[in-house]
Amino acid sequence: MPELAAPELLIIAIALAAGGTAKGLTGLGLPMVAVPVLAGFLGVERAVMTMIMPVLVLNLWLTWTLRDCRKEIPEMPRLLFPSLPGIALGAGILYFATEQFLATGLGIWILAYLLLRALHPKMSLAGDARRRIAPLVGFGAGSMQAATGISAPVLVPYVDALGLSPRAYVYAVATVFSTLSATHLVMMISLQAYSLQQLTESLLAVIPAIVFVPVGAKLRSLIQPHVFTLIIRAMMFVIALRLIYGAWFV
Repeated sequence: MPELAAPELLIIAIALAAGGTAKGLTGLGLPMVAVPVLAGFLGVERAVMTMIMPVLVLNLWLTWTLRDCRKEIPEMPRLLFPSLPGIALGAGILYFATEQFLATGLGIWILAYLLLRALHPKMSLAGDARRRIAPLVGFGAGSMQAATGISAPVLVPYVDALGLSPRAYVYAVATVFSTLSATHLVMMISLQAYSLQQLTESLLAVIPAIVFVPVGAKLRSLIQPHVFTLIIRAMMFVIALRLIYGAWFV
């Protein structure tokens, strides 16, 4: 594991703070902002391990505070149960795959997500379609979460297309994210792939992330969420290119 200098630790803390701010503003953004930045300094596997506790803690808190919205998304069991075998697949990929494979896969998925959002800014699912697709989304989200630490490229387009209220939207993604993170943690422990040092790093990473969640909530009155989303997506694009370039040309 690489030893980090103070400037690198500062950049990581800023990335976690930015992710926490995005989480407070839109309900999304913590792993999408923080994992690629951390991966540039720590490697993809260590970055994914580090983000497990911040993602779990923040999403459990959101799930609990917004639990009154659960009736708006009856498909939740169809999302959650298929995610479990998906996590098993993704955990195996993370444990056995090379850094080059993981970095490339993460970069490609980020670019695919950005392309999908650009081509289909307004998607709509209703009735049987949302019920049929839910298990596939859950399985894919579980695989992505365990392998790369980011399940939003699979989950978010589906949730966006359900036409939920803003509170129910945040509840839906937070519930799935917290379930995936908790299962991922158990899987890593069972594989003896989560050391005490990694757990300590992950718990420390909670601090800058959770401190800045209220900052994101405050920013809602100052910055339109779609503007902040555009900034995040621009950052994601640059970081995805950096991951792919670093995997193949450095």
